[in-house]
Amino acid sequence: MDEKKEKKKKKMMMMEEDWVSMVLDQAQHALDMARSIIEDMYERFVPEEQRSSAEEMYKKYVAERMPMPKPSGVRTPDVDILDLGTEIHLVADLPGVKKDDIDIDLMPGSIEIRAEVKAEKEREEQPYKRRERGYMAYKRSLDLPEDVIPDKAKARFNNGVLEVVMPRKEPVQKLKATKVPIKDTDQPT
Repeated sequence: MDEKKEKKKKKMMMMEEDWVSMVLDQAQHALDMARSIIEDMYERFVPEEQRSSAEEMYKKYVAERMPMPKPSGVRTPDVDILDLGTEIHLVADLPGVKKDDIDIDLMPGSIEIRAEVKAEKEREEQPYKRRERGYMAYKRSLDLPEDVIPDKAKARFNNGVLEVVMPRKEPVQKLKATKVPIKDTDQPT
């Protein structure tokens, strides 16, 4: 019983980490959008002759209140999970990643995906004014809807999309839908 409690506790912690990571990504995106809007308004509405004093005010008030955070570099990839009865399919977007830089840890009831993208060495010495494409990592831990057989799983990676096919431990045969005729409201059922 203690093993089940530990497993459940670990799953809850992984879900909390994913949620926190997602919220931080969304907050970062909102701050970037706000900063972009402010910079756009500055360019549009502040006349050239007033820009030096406006820049001082911008640096004093906006930069202090909205400091540029240092990006953590860890993103949460978008994931789809499909239950096909005999198999569970996971599809994850990992743009810019090479196949050799992906790690997948699969347990019967959960999966963890990690990947790293490293900046190009020859460009590191350039005089950047803004740099957002340096080191980046992806990490996502998920509970699977049903237990799978990890040893029989297969993965494919093509054009930044990872697909993991995992056979279910206890396959379920999909039922075929039955057509139900619809009668007019004038007729009794």
